[in-house]
Amino acid sequence: MNLPPLFGREFPSYERECYDNRVDVLWYQPAFSQSQYPPGQEGSEACTLICLLVAQGISQNEIILWDVDDYWDLSVVIAQAIAEGNRTHAWIMRQGLVAYAYLNTEEALKYGGSSLKLLREWTFHVYHEDIRERLFQNIQFHLRIWYEQPKSENLFMLLIASGRTILFTFQEKTFKVTLFDSHTHNASGLPPRGLVVAQTSFDHLRSLCEWYMRHVLTNCYKICPAQYELAFVYHVESNGHRYQTSQCSCQRF
Repeated sequence: MNLPPLFGREFPSYERECYDNRVDVLWYQPAFSQSQYPPGQEGSEACTLICLLVAQGISQNEIILWDVDDYWDLSVVIAQAIAEGNRTHAWIMRQGLVAYAYLNTEEALKYGGSSLKLLREWTFHVYHEDIRERLFQNIQFHLRIWYEQPKSENLFMLLIASGRTILFTFQEKTFKVTLFDSHTHNASGLPPRGLVVAQTSFDHLRSLCEWYMRHVLTNCYKICPAQYELAFVYHVESNGHRYQTSQCSCQRF
C-alpha cells in the first residue's frame, strides 16, 4: 500500500485503553479524524461514505482483524477512506444530488462511486426508542439471522444516530467485532481526541455496546438518541462465487 499524507513513525499515534477487561480501545490523535484529515480538511459530514469505504477496504485488502493494536494496514485503509469520502461528499453536495448533507446508506451506496460497487445492503431497521434500552438485543437479533446462512465472511453494520454514522465489522474467521468511529471526540476533563477504534470478541458484544453508549454518546457528545438505524451490508465476490461457511456462528449471539 502507498502511504497516505502524514503517515510515518509518529503518525497516526493513539492512546490505548481497556474497558471492562473486555474491550480494547484506541483513541487516535485529533489530526486523524474526518474533520481534520487529510491536512487542510475543515469539518466533514461524510461519515456514512467513510464507513462504507472502510468496509470496502477491509474486504478488498482481505484484512483480518485479529488485533487492532497491531495492524498498520487498517490505519492506511481508514486514512484512504476518509480522504476519498470527504472528496466524494463534497462532489455530491456541489451536484445537489441529495436533500441533506447527512447521507443514508442507500444514498451513499448510490453516489459513492465505483469504490463501493461490490457492497450490498442486506437489511436495515429504524428503531424509535431510547438507544440505551435494546441496542445490544437489536443487533443480536439480526446477527442470529445472518449467521444461519451468511453471504460473506465479513458482515458490516452501520449504526446511524443523531447525524453520526459509525461502523461495526463482524468477522467470522476471528469471532471478533471491531467498531470504527471517524469523528473527533471531546470529553470533559480530557484532551481532544480524534477517531476511535474499539474491538472485542463476539461473546462480549454487549460490553462494546455499553462502552459506546457511555464513553462516546454520553461522555463525548452529551446525547441520548431516541431514534437510530441499523443497516447491514456485505461484500460480494467479484467473480460471482458464493460464500461457503465451514461452521455456524449463530450460537455466539
